[in-house]
Amino acid sequence: MNVVIYARFSSHSQTEQSIEGQLKVCYEYAESNHYTVVGEYIDRAISGTTDNRAEFQRMISDSDRHTFEGVLVYQLDRFARNRYDSAINKAKLKKNGVRVLSAKENIADDASGILVEGVLESMAEYYSVELSQKIHRGMAINAEKCLSNGSNPGLGFKVDAERRFYVDEEEAAIVREIYERYASGETKAEIIRDLKRRRVKTSLGKEFSPNSLSHLLSNKRYIGVYLYKGKETPGGMPRILDDDLFYRVQSMMNKNKNAPART
Repeated sequence: MNVVIYARFSSHSQTEQSIEGQLKVCYEYAESNHYTVVGEYIDRAISGTTDNRAEFQRMISDSDRHTFEGVLVYQLDRFARNRYDSAINKAKLKKNGVRVLSAKENIADDASGILVEGVLESMAEYYSVELSQKIHRGMAINAEKCLSNGSNPGLGFKVDAERRFYVDEEEAAIVREIYERYASGETKAEIIRDLKRRRVKTSLGKEFSPNSLSHLLSNKRYIGVYLYKGKETPGGMPRILDDDLFYRVQSMMNKNKNAPART
């Protein structure tokens, strides 16, 4: 029987080595069962809670060609962690004469196998939901303590080993310069041109654009406000700017936003 291997790892806890391990087990299983592997489909750093995965969808589409009769996965949760998506996509494969095989789970090809497969898929979905709840609960606890949840802290800030924010003085000086220049009447275009000339980059290491500069000029973190899911915690961040300069810039941006375009 011709089979293809589908492997996947999610970004939060696995790495490229996870793919290597999955492939090794799948190839060993194929060899011991006299299956011929005719292709591989691999999705990297993508959750199994959705079927919006490029390689996964390519595999489903390729089943129309009838070049393989089986999809071999390390475990069923690599195929999907959502029972609805699993059922829909297995039905598409079944229509093309393709079935899903698990290298690590002993699922019989009879009525009992249907029951076992359903239990395994339910457990995979339960684990996925439980993990998501734990992650969000941990993020909420971090937010209560005004700690970093892993997102980009923004130019001028860094995060220590205990997830606490602190000011990077070299970058903070650039932030103050940008605010002061805008408050003195310089346009965003003029500031951006000068920053590009000096090769000053954003916190993501990219060149400044009108959008990134506008975001920087309206970021309340610079006056010590910690932000999480729309909730503001004054004093939750180390301060880089005084309120007077920050709100003067906000007033000028609102005024310039509503002003006629310059010729």
